[in-house]
Amino acid sequence: MFKNERLNRIMTILEHKKVVSTTTLEKTLFVSNSTLRRDLMTLERLDKVHRSFGYVELVKPDNLELPYLFRGQERAHEKHQIAATASVFLGDNQAIFIDSSSTASFLAPYLVKLNHVIVITNGLRVAVELDGLPRIKTFVTGGRLRNGAGSIIGDDAIGFLNNFRANLFFMSCVGLTNDGVFMSSQEQSSVKRAMMQHAEKTILLCDHSKYNVKSYYRLCHEEELEAVVSDDKPDQSLATSLEDAGVEMLV
Repeated sequence: MFKNERLNRIMTILEHKKVVSTTTLEKTLFVSNSTLRRDLMTLERLDKVHRSFGYVELVKPDNLELPYLFRGQERAHEKHQIAATASVFLGDNQAIFIDSSSTASFLAPYLVKLNHVIVITNGLRVAVELDGLPRIKTFVTGGRLRNGAGSIIGDDAIGFLNNFRANLFFMSCVGLTNDGVFMSSQEQSSVKRAMMQHAEKTILLCDHSKYNVKSYYRLCHEEELEAVVSDDKPDQSLATSLEDAGVEMLV
């Protein structure tokens, strides 16, 4: 099991149990004490867990985001798959909003061969991925850099976005449920909402781990989406809800 897989597994266990003994984690993950200690130190530096003698405690509140460099490594295989599927929406002569999510940044390789494409983003990772692509004209919003998130937010970012119209908006989220699309940050959501308002179609990129997950801020309702692109099908309840809302599901 690779390190990122172990870190995700540890977080999944802690999200269910909140406090777990290190002995239990060693047995569950089939790792040595030293390997587990290094993994827990990584998570502790990210303010995800608190270690005490023999135990590990979840300390991440619902509205705390992982640093974007770490998020870029999470579920990379699934994100590549999602981007490949979502690329069917891309074409020449488009204006495209791309949010600051690590998932959306995986679209960059599929933009290489396109002509006369404009990308507007509030994401540092996306901007870096597009740097050096001569056929892509990239605009990056002004505004305040959100620490650790790799995203630019605030009124200046929203004001900048108001100058554009786009054919498509690609975004990700914290969770997708029958009640809508959820985020863990109101500031991030405000920028995404501005992009939605100025785009003809909004496409949600969402891996299966985000199904039926809620956070404190609802970004939008399902019917505001054109499509959901994922690496796996949702359960029947969520699938029916999306179908009833007229949302195309691509896997």
